[in-house]
This record gives sequence, C-alpha cells and structure tokens, in this order.
Amino acid sequence: MSAKRKTHASVIRLSNVEAFREYIITWFADVATTYLINRRLSRDVGEKRVLALLCTEADNYVKRLIEERGRDKVCGLSPLPITGNDKKEYFDICKASEMICDASRSNVELISLQPALSLEFAEHVRIFNPQITNKYLKREVVMVESIIHGLAILGTYISHTYTVTKKDETEWGYTYVEVPNPEIIDHKKLSGMIQKIIKAVTINEGSRLSILVGIASTMTLIYGRNLIESLKRSPLNVNFLRLSKHKGGNKALVKAFEVLSLSSLATDVYHLGIASPLYNMISRYPPGEKSSVRTFIEELSKAIATYNSLRNTEEIYKVLRNLTSENLRNDLRKHYTDTWDEILSGLLQIRI
Repeated sequence: MSAKRKTHASVIRLSNVEAFREYIITWFADVATTYLINRRLSRDVGEKRVLALLCTEADNYVKRLIEERGRDKVCGLSPLPITGNDKKEYFDICKASEMICDASRSNVELISLQPALSLEFAEHVRIFNPQITNKYLKREVVMVESIIHGLAILGTYISHTYTVTKKDETEWGYTYVEVPNPEIIDHKKLSGMIQKIIKAVTINEGSRLSILVGIASTMTLIYGRNLIESLKRSPLNVNFLRLSKHKGGNKALVKAFEVLSLSSLATDVYHLGIASPLYNMISRYPPGEKSSVRTFIEELSKAIATYNSLRNTEEIYKVLRNLTSENLRNDLRKHYTDTWDEILSGLLQIRI
C-alpha cells in the first residue's frame, strides 16, 4: 500500500457506535435520539422503522424551532465553537434533519469527522499499519456516517443550555440527563424543565448545588411514584459538557466533562415531598448577589445536600425557620407573586 494514499483509518457507524461511546459526536447523537424518540443511540436505531420515526421527529423539531425563532435564526450554524477547519455547511440544523431523513431512505454518506465534533482527537493521527509511517489529518482518515453527524447537530441544539463570554473567552454549556427507562416518560418535557433550571441558575451566577437539587426535583416530578422502582434498574446520571474558545483563536477546547450521579439526591427529594416547591423556586432563580430569595434557595439546597450525605435534618429545620421572618416572606412573595402561596404550602408540608 502506498504511504501517500489516503486511507479511512476508522468509520463511525450506527452498527459500531458502542465502540465510540462517550465521544463528543456520539454523545450529542445520543442526546438527540433520547430526546426525539426516547431511545438510546445504541438501541437498534438503525432499524428502518426507527429511522422513519427519527426522520418525522427531527423534521417536527426543526419546524417548531423555525416557528418560534424564524428561519433566519435557525437554519444556520449550530451552537458550537466552530473552527476555521470546519465545513460550515455541515453545521446547519436544517440540513442536519435532511441527513437523518436521507438515512430513512437508505441514503447514507460518509463525511469527514469535523474538528468541532472531535475535540478529543489529536489534529494528526497515525494509521496502525507498520508499512505506513506518515501522519494524517484526522478529517482525512476518520469518517462518520451522515446520519450520526446529523443527529449530533440536532443534539447540540437540544442539550445547549448557555453561552457566556468573559473577557476573551466564550464558553458553551451542554447538559444531558441519562435517565432510567426513558421509554416511560416524556423526555421532551423533562429536557425543557431541566434546561429552565440550568439557564436560570447559570445566568444569575448561582451555585452548582442549586442546579443539582433543581434537577433532582425535576426528576421526582416527572417520574412520580415510579422514581424509586426506576432507579433500582438504572442510575440517574447528569452529564455536563463545557466547551470554550478564545477570541480570535482557531482552536476549541473541552473545558470540562462531568458525570454526576443524582440517584440518591433524587430519592431524598422524593421522600421529603418538596419537589414541587423546589422546582418552582429554582427554575425562577433570582438575580442579585444580595437577594434574600437567592440566599434562601442556596441555604436550602445546601441543607438538603447535607441531609443526603449525613442524614442530619438540623440544617433543613434551621433554614425553614427563616420563613417566620416577615421580611423574607415579603421578599419571596414579591419575587414569586402568584405562585408563592403554593410554594410556602409545599415547603411547610415537608416530610422529615
């Protein structure tokens, strides 16, 4: 074999997707299939009837986005740190849905793995062949099926929770909840509620702990009485992916990838019986560092985490006693307006 001849060292296909599990591109694609059809990427997504359903749901998802935001703001680049080496036409969500529908008609192409979706790869790779010593650009030798690429682009939209710029660095945040038995719940509703929690807390610079307690409360509300039984079969994990890029730079970075288990925390929120007031408060997390409402949420979240770790209820009682303060109740009522009475009633019915 000639050393100058281009070779496909690896191809990411639906048939071998498990071998590339947790890679950025398959992570985003898994987000898309779970959200669109309540099915993990590795669970026979390549079947003809499943591809047809994916096509329908992907098309409907893009149409809803266009109705909400307008075609000009949707049919363009995906919320990713695109580099100069990426082919921008591959990152159009409207074209991504076409790739998915093409696959349902048995029209699947191989395209180069794009840099923005392969940050865990080095820029140059070597072929595992003793006769070849040349280095190749990864986009020349690592290929991906168009269906997986299309799903990944939709996954960036579905999981994107925030974009923030500080000084010369822009950060993109994505969240995906690996839920037990996605088939038995409305994953679209779950995803929307969790994104509301993360956006509210992140934009107003709240703590990670408040986000986790908020997600645990969301899971409790979605699963209800089925939560405990579902967690026995499969754990509840939350994935946080953070990508970043410096102003004027041509290189994107994986700033962090975390997988946190919330099974125990969700179980405690369920037994405490305060999932509804927690969600209603945290999903409307207030701005302002000196806000008494913000302080109350943070202290309550910390108290619940302490109870989860030490089984000590003292901190929860201490925080809830603050509700006897007329000033705090007035601040809470002013911020939450028509939902405050429901929130107060729910908190006072805590089961300890």
